Amino acid sequence: MTFGRIVFSLLSVCMLCTGCYESKYPLSSSDASRIDSRLLKCWLEEPHSPGDRPYRVEICKFNEREYFVAFSNDNGTATIARAFTSMIDNVPVLNMQGIETADPHDRTFVFFKYSFAPDGALQTWMISSDSPLLEKKTFSSQASFGAYIKKHIHDKLLFGDMQRFKQADGLHLKFFSKP
Repeated sequence: MTFGRIVFSLLSVCMLCTGCYESKYPLSSSDASRIDSRLLKCWLEEPHSPGDRPYRVEICKFNEREYFVAFSNDNGTATIARAFTSMIDNVPVLNMQGIETADPHDRTFVFFKYSFAPDGALQTWMISSDSPLLEKKTFSSQASFGAYIKKHIHDKLLFGDMQRFKQADGLHLKFFSKP
């Protein structure tokens, strides 16, 4: 299973909605990225239906430009990734890359535009592989991919449905828990 599919299964509100667009290129270099301290929390997915198992996402500062991210749905496993923010026309977009394996096929990037609701909830929209804007599109470089996404960053057709996460104060993944 590729990283994009894992992230999608962990963050998707509805497993049948859309898929993550995977790219071998990030939207930008992490050199220009800055940490958004508002992300540095543990987040709990707001389920859409009774009985849905919410996912937890813990985002930690890895260095001055990148995050370490872990996802779990209480099944005893966590998926880990590195992430950094690209600002595309004043819109923050997380570039996420799986780091569980050295296999380059599993180290593709997936992308999430994000914002914060007035109540503090994290709202995300993933760049969707089902987008008609990406149908039959291929990119030969990071520059061409970034320019194309910038051209369409405000187009709702580029993204899947919004996903909401509330702050999970006092809740941490076992991976990060202090003894």
